[in-house]
Amino acid sequence: MKYICTYCNIYAYDEEKGDLDTKLEPGTKIEDFPDLWLCPVCGMPKEYLQEVRDDIFSLKMTAYTETQHDTKDLNYYRSIVRKMLVGICGEFSVCDGQPDRTCTGQKFGASIGFGGAGQGKTFEANYNSLQRYKLKMRVIKPHKAPKMSTSIFDKKIAVPFMGASISGVKNSMNDVVPEDALYRGLLKGAMSSGSIGLVGNTPESPDDLGVNIVGENNGWGIPIFKPQSQERLLQLIRLADELNAIAVGVDLDGAGSTYWNASNKPVYRKSEKDITELVDSTEKPVIFKGIMCIEDAIKILDSGANACYVSNHGGRVLDGGQGMAEVLPEIANEISGKIPIMADGAVRTGFDVLKVLALGADIALIGRPLARMSISGGEVAVKMYYKYVKDDLEKAMILTGCDNLKEVNMDILTISN
Repeated sequence: MKYICTYCNIYAYDEEKGDLDTKLEPGTKIEDFPDLWLCPVCGMPKEYLQEVRDDIFSLKMTAYTETQHDTKDLNYYRSIVRKMLVGICGEFSVCDGQPDRTCTGQKFGASIGFGGAGQGKTFEANYNSLQRYKLKMRVIKPHKAPKMSTSIFDKKIAVPFMGASISGVKNSMNDVVPEDALYRGLLKGAMSSGSIGLVGNTPESPDDLGVNIVGENNGWGIPIFKPQSQERLLQLIRLADELNAIAVGVDLDGAGSTYWNASNKPVYRKSEKDITELVDSTEKPVIFKGIMCIEDAIKILDSGANACYVSNHGGRVLDGGQGMAEVLPEIANEISGKIPIMADGAVRTGFDVLKVLALGADIALIGRPLARMSISGGEVAVKMYYKYVKDDLEKAMILTGCDNLKEVNMDILTISN
């Protein structure tokens, strides 16, 4: 049998060949490992080894052999994930949801993979609406290194961006790694970058897997749950309390998730009474995700929630919808300064992050790119992507005259028709 370590998502072990570097003779089975054996990449015990398919093992073994005691760049991990996601994601240089991309187009009931719902027009709108905004260059000003740190939920983070809630390896990512490996890469990569990772939940795994992995990460992370029954959500929120998660959230636009309904695990719209009950059930900060209009944003504010998360689920639940950047300014105009505003939707670079902050968000969130890095290289690759975005954000702030985040506003933007 063949295994990968679900913590680092890099180390690969073949029982038939053994591993002489860790003193495992050929034919050594997992159950026969010495009690003190540790993964040579991340130092975790054998319990983190999980069986994988032969094709995925081959990719991982190649990656492990070539990266032992060596550091590869983002393009290396991009080349790995392109093979892992063949047929559902081309890992193009621009992840934009345009009609000629591998992920786009009507799927006629098949898995949408990394694409969007229906024809993928909302995914496309996310990218197009954000790119309508152009950054205004301003360079005549005394030079200062930009200050990018901020706080959310009483936690200081080094950068004003975080990892969006991701889940669904089996349904959306070719079942290439265990679900918990995806979560660990996202959470550990964010934490080691001075940020916070979010994780979702999926009907193909225990619905408390994400929050338990947050607990394993000493609570440094935020679980986002689909809008399951009120009773189950209250139970999951209590578990997040017990595991000392930073905050907890509900993915309200997950009410349109075909995966959950197809798995006979129904999801529901939530009423104003429902969301208020969820907020009142915990002392932890509560986030409601999936807000795309002023009317809903006001209801989120009235519920007592601690953050309004502007998102259309990456265009994955409703086709023909508005892009995030179309609605963010008007929502921010209504509730900015009252509760934190989080936003995602085709955020790929530090330049995109700056635009999202200028449009009114307090925190920008990155989804698909971090998911791809997590499944191809775990924490190592995720951390590389955070640095890539941070470096671009620093450059963007310098070239738009922003010395700190308070100076980031609509004045640094122009809009094209």
